Order: sequence, then structure tokens, then C-alpha cells
Amino acid sequence: MRHERLSFDAVKTNSVFDRRNLVTIRNMAQPYSDVPEAWPQARKEQEAFARLIEAVVAARTSGKPVIWSMGAHVIKNGMSRYVIEMVRQGIVTHVSGNGATSIHDFELAFLGETSEDVATAIEDGSFGMWEETGRYMNEAIQLGSSENLGYGESLYRYLNRHPERFPHYDDCVFVQCQRSGVPYTCHISIGTDIIHQHPIADFEALGRTSGKDFETMCQSVAEMADGGVFLNFGSAISGPEIFLKAVSICRNEDLPMSSVVAANFDIVPVYADDVPPAIASEFYYRPRRNFIDRLGQIGGQGYLFHGLHQATIPNLFHGVLRRKRELGVSFPRYERVERLSRERRKLYPIAERLASLRIEVLERPSPCKESDWSGQRDETFRILTQRIWEARDQGGEVIVSLGGNVIGNGVSPDLIELIEQGVITHLALNGAGAFQDVELAAFGQTEELDAGALSSGKLGMWEEPGALVHRALREGYGKGLGYGESLIDHMNRHPELYPYARFSLLHACSRAGIPCTVHVTLGTDSIQQHPDVDFSVQGGASGRDFRIFAGTVTRLDGGVYMNFGSTVTGPEVLLKALSIARNLGYNVSRITTANFDIVKLGDYHCKVGYEDWDYYYRPRKNIIHRPTSLGGDGFHFEGLHQETIPAIRQALANRGDRGRAE
Repeated sequence: MRHERLSFDAVKTNSVFDRRNLVTIRNMAQPYSDVPEAWPQARKEQEAFARLIEAVVAARTSGKPVIWSMGAHVIKNGMSRYVIEMVRQGIVTHVSGNGATSIHDFELAFLGETSEDVATAIEDGSFGMWEETGRYMNEAIQLGSSENLGYGESLYRYLNRHPERFPHYDDCVFVQCQRSGVPYTCHISIGTDIIHQHPIADFEALGRTSGKDFETMCQSVAEMADGGVFLNFGSAISGPEIFLKAVSICRNEDLPMSSVVAANFDIVPVYADDVPPAIASEFYYRPRRNFIDRLGQIGGQGYLFHGLHQATIPNLFHGVLRRKRELGVSFPRYERVERLSRERRKLYPIAERLASLRIEVLERPSPCKESDWSGQRDETFRILTQRIWEARDQGGEVIVSLGGNVIGNGVSPDLIELIEQGVITHLALNGAGAFQDVELAAFGQTEELDAGALSSGKLGMWEEPGALVHRALREGYGKGLGYGESLIDHMNRHPELYPYARFSLLHACSRAGIPCTVHVTLGTDSIQQHPDVDFSVQGGASGRDFRIFAGTVTRLDGGVYMNFGSTVTGPEVLLKALSIARNLGYNVSRITTANFDIVKLGDYHCKVGYEDWDYYYRPRKNIIHRPTSLGGDGFHFEGLHQETIPAIRQALANRGDRGRAE
């Protein structure tokens, strides 16, 4: 079944030159004249930071790479010139960011300002609807795609073609990287960036160029085979995940990677000293998992540092330069040699894999668990379940968004029951969730166990799942289908390949006739390590799903949106779709939203500032507060997925039973 896609052709854009901005080049930090902010550190952290500086200086002195990964707030906090100077000084040999990073950097180059006031713009549908930003960047990407360029290089080539449009290019990170011969790569999530709202957005081109940047990143990581440093600033998911996938590919191609150092800089209060229990949110914090636990498995060294970018970045910059002067060394010009080849990639049979979820767990007589989650006794939870029933009684939408750790917790039967009962009207998955669902349906197992997988070069390198998904996507995309539609179509045409389809969320959505959309990040999913990956199809198919999702959001007035464990993609896709819907004139104001996670927010209605870690927690802003500012309510519930999802099923089943009894 093909679901209706919302056309963006009638989206109304405004000139960015009329926009009020929160960041300008006038308040950018000055690396050589500003006094670095104080960075309070305990003795142990000071010692670790000194070791990191030694590692950076040693790596560059010996001609090895230092890779810089960042989230958008590095640019928004005025740190562009520090990044540029690290490139010019030969400290950093590769710079990467997400889509939002590139947008802020691009806007500073032509506008000299960036960062709109989202809270007010989301209400009238003007959020992200900026003509010059959307048109220039999409034109750059589409032209670059036609020339087989990566995303970052496409932006640079466009600037060179139109220098008159970019008077502030001296303060543009991607320009100065390219001029210094340093790769600048962009790793995007489809449907999460404001330029994806523009009428001319081409998701196939977006996928192709960002996919090429992922391959460039993998080549840079491969240069750390005998040592190097990976620095991550404020990227809580895409940076650490892309690093992990790149290291996995390198190990698969027999590169040692045992001397790699990785350091994370953020204000999230997670520490490297002990491994937290799996019921704690700290356990799932990607920088800790990937830089401490997983890198440690192959002999690497990871660090977690805590502080605002305005303090940590200047201290790192000046610390490296000071140590370089003390030692009297120089940093040679870095020349990258490509070491990786898809042809050398080895795939392994799925039968050899250890998995934490096997079909036997779901095939028990009563696969749905009873929940004793304490939160189900809260008044806010009662209000939420009441709103769900009211929405469905009135024919309204109930959208459920899932992160990558949900299916592996064995709650698919509970969700399938909600789909079959007509409670859920739209299911949204990220790329990992869709892949896990297909694995479960086809092979009766999912959620790969880490033990020994990275060191053996097998992490994510499983032959049959990758081949199955890529074949389904190629065939479906060629027929004009979206990502979720392609997977469902393949299941329906080849039932013999999916003996456990009754436990598949995709298949349940197909039976119920509701959309199941998939919203991917380029370079973070294990199937994107597979040699058969086609990033054009990944981007194009997921872009079709974004339009389907946006269509559902146009009907969300009086409805409910629930998010389980998706900390970036789910909240960002919702916000962009909501802006599109309101921009096109749809009345979407009375919304009930709920975020379910094990993150402890406390009083999530109190005001927080830039110095608070939870200010940057996307569900807090993009699910609980911003969508409901015109009416409705937003909630946050703390609990494990194996507790909260069964609790919802129970509460709604009990209400249904009472209704039938009456």
C-alpha cells in the first residue's frame, strides 16, 4: 500500500535577511585576544586533560590524524574561529558535523548571522522557512551530487561559484577547511534539518552527498590504524555512532585501531569511572558506550570531559599550542592515504551472531507482559490515556515514534496489539528500529551483543540481513515506494523469507493499513556498513517517508504524539513536520505529546538555561514544550520501555473492556 505524501510545493518561504537572529559574527570568540573562560576541573579530570593534550601533540608530530566532530552548538556558541585556527595550525586534520552545523556555518558565511527564535516561529509556521538558506544549500547539494561530490565539498564549490553572495567566508569553517586541504564532512538525518522543508529539497541528492561524506570519514578514521585522536564536541549520537561504524569497518578490513584515543566534551553529567547498570540512562549515553566501553574492547583509550564549549575549546586550543612550543616540535602537513575498499569488506552468516532478543522469548503463550510500572498510577498518565481514547473516538491521529532500543526490549507484541486495536494510526521508526524489525521477522533474532564483535571485525557485518534490506529498498524505491513501504512490500511479496512476520511491526502496520515511516541518519546504521549500501536510495526513500509523516501531522489537531527513546531524530522530525503543516495553513494546535525514556528530568516545566544539560535534551523542547505552545499538554514519563509500553497497552485494554461491558 502506498500512503499519501504531503507536497511541499506550496510552502511559503521568507527572506532570511528579514529574520531576527540570536548569533552574529560580531560576538564570535577571538582565539588570540580573548582570555579563555575558567574551566573548573577536579584533579583527576585535569590529569586526563593533560594526557589528551599529549596525545594530540604526539599524533600530529608523527603525522597521524586528529579528527574533530561537532554538534551545531559549537557554531552557535561562537566557536567557529577556534575550529578554523585549529585547522590552520595543523592541529585538526578532518572536521565533521551534522546538518544543523553546516546550516549555521553556511548562514554565517552569507548573512553574518544565524540561529532564529524557534519558540515563536514554530507557532506561525515560519520556523525554518528561509528562502535563501534553503534554496542556496539545496542548489549546492544537488549540483554537487550531479558531480559526485560529498556534502561538505558541494557547499564549498557553490560558494566558489557565487562569491558575491558570501561576504563573510573568512569565518566559515567549511571554506577554511577546504582551503587548507582538510576534509569537511556533513552527516545528516533525513527530515531533521530546516533545508529539508524547502520546496526544492531533493532527498536522493541529500542522501548521496552525505553518504559520500560518510565514506570520506571512514577513510580518515582508517588513517588512525596506528594511532590518532578523535575529538567530539556536543554531538551526543551521530558523532559517536559514525565513529563506531567507521572503526567497525576498519576492524573488518584488518586494521588494528588499538592505539586510537577518543575524547568527548559536553555538559551531560556522565562519567567514565564505572559502567552504569543497563536500567540507567547513563548506560545508553553514546559517547560513553562508544568511546569508553567499545573502544576499550580493542585497546583504545576514551575520555569524557565536562564543560561548556566556551571553556573547553579555548583551553584545548591554547593547551595544544603551549605544549607544542614547550617541546619545540612542528606539525607536518597531513596527507591522507585511502586504505579502505568495499571489495575487501567481509560479511558473516547471521547464524554466527549472538543476539540479546531471540524469537523464543516472544513465542511464549502470553508474549505481552503485565507491567507494574509505578508511573501508571500518576494522574498525568491517566490524562494521557484518556486523550488517546478521545483522539481515536473522534477519528484523530495517534502517532508513535520509536528509538533504536525499543524493539530489542521485546515489546513488539504489545505494540502490535495497539496497532491491531486501532489505537496507533502512524508508526515512525529510525533506521536501527526498522532494521531490527526486519531481522526479527526474517531470522528470529535481533539486538546484536557487543561481546568480541568489534575486535573480531564482525560488528554489524552480517550478510543476510544487509542483503535482504538493501534488496527490498532497491526494488521498492524503483517502484516509487518509501522506505517503510519498500520493506513492507518485500515482506508481502516474499512471505517465505519472513517466517516470524507475526512479530513484525512493519507487517502489523501493513495489515492495519496504516503508515510505518522510517527516518534515517546517513552513516549511523549497521546496514550502511554493508558493501551493497546505496545512500541515494537511503536518502530518497526516507525522504518519501518524511513527506508521508508530514501528511499525518497535518491531521494531528486533537491528536496524540508519543515518543519512546528517540532523543534526536523523533523530536526533530516532528518539529519540522509541524512547521510545514502550519506553514501550509493546517490548524494543528491542540496536541497532546508524551516522551517516554529513562532520562530523569525532574520538574520539566521549570525554566532551564544554556548551562544546564537538559536544555539540550531535544524531547524536552521539541516534544513537551514547543508543539503544545498553542494548546494541549506535554508530558515526560520516566521508565524502561519494557515497563511503559505494556502499561499503556494495559490501560487502554482496561478502558476498552469497560466500554464493552457498558
